Amino acid sequence: MSTSIKHRGLNRRELLRGVAGSALALGLTGVAGRAFAQDQQLVFWSQFAGSKRAAGEALEAAFKAAHPERNLVSTLYAEPPQLNEKILTSINGNTAPDLFVQHWDYNLTYAAGDRMLDLGEALDVDMTALDPSLLAYGHINGAQYSVPMYGTSRGIGFNRALVTQAGLDPDAPPTTWAELREWAVALTRRAESGLLEVAGFSMFHNDLEAWETFTIFLQGAGGSLLSDDLSTPTFAGPEGVKALTFLYDLLYADKVTDLGFGLGPGGLASPFNTGRAAMIIAGNYSTNNALRAGIEFDVAPIPMEGGGFTSIVDPFCYAVPRDARNTEGAVAFIEFALSPEQQVAFAVESKNVPVLKSAQQDPAVQADPYLSKFVHTASFAPAKAPAIPAFSRLVTIIARAVQEAMFNRTSVENALTSAAAEVQTILDRG
Repeated sequence: MSTSIKHRGLNRRELLRGVAGSALALGLTGVAGRAFAQDQQLVFWSQFAGSKRAAGEALEAAFKAAHPERNLVSTLYAEPPQLNEKILTSINGNTAPDLFVQHWDYNLTYAAGDRMLDLGEALDVDMTALDPSLLAYGHINGAQYSVPMYGTSRGIGFNRALVTQAGLDPDAPPTTWAELREWAVALTRRAESGLLEVAGFSMFHNDLEAWETFTIFLQGAGGSLLSDDLSTPTFAGPEGVKALTFLYDLLYADKVTDLGFGLGPGGLASPFNTGRAAMIIAGNYSTNNALRAGIEFDVAPIPMEGGGFTSIVDPFCYAVPRDARNTEGAVAFIEFALSPEQQVAFAVESKNVPVLKSAQQDPAVQADPYLSKFVHTASFAPAKAPAIPAFSRLVTIIARAVQEAMFNRTSVENALTSAAAEVQTILDRG
């Protein structure tokens, strides 16, 4: 398979030789001097767990076969917070691994402390060959401190059987908010007592889903979370009010779901996977459970208010600590993982959207009926991302505002205005 990865800017080997030379000139024979011994260990901490485990293991095996001279030693961590705790401790104690892959927002926290290598300079990779919407989540302070392996995207997940039963055409999903509202109403089923039996649109069940749902409809109204320079919250403007009002009206005017409907552990027991919800905001991760539960699952792009589509993406990214002992080995692994062959293999096995644009259109990826649809929905994600170290706090604040309004504790306008003021204080603190 031909490669689309080409030289970009300063060659990484030139960069690494320069770092080594500077270190020798300064008498620093420790970290920099160790960085280029090919027979030493390449320590990799991975979060390729769950549905990604088989793909991650195959990637590591392929790297070992292609690079027997590099002693790859990997450790798998089951959950992002678990790995985050280990990384924070290791960075502060100068015992960090050479390479790790983690959820994107954690990586920005490490980068904010100036402890990560600028991969935009270190990698011998044509960054224009990578999906810009995924790549944006690793860019902070003018540098590319992490690079995605893959991402998930969001679409409207729907139960084709329930759509057909409601007299709708599952092959002609909504293309505007008005059509989405019509579908949600038509798909809702209640008993004579008013008890909800099937939610036409199950909106969110936790803080992260509340944030995602609002963000998607905010974009659908033409808005964004933050200004282009990420210095000011913009989600409380007219677009944000319109988005949250639309969700509010689905709940109270159209009664397409109930507050608290489906709260619980999710997975196979979620309303969608038990046939009690007809539509949800779905990600790549939604596919396996829906199919395992026997749901006639399908995915469509999320409509904007007056036509067109939107989405968000959520990448897992590689990062290399600035003081890694085997920087060259870490860089070599990332370059290998970004090759077309490995991008396609990982995507097909894990069902996640590859960051390499050519891999997204590869016949093997496009042949998967669900992965191909999430690749398609990913194409509607904005090229700019809320890439700030305090992202997790932003999620909590906005999710709380959404729920305050949806639970009728305050007005839509007051909820968003108060949240924006809180976010502005965080942004001002840097």
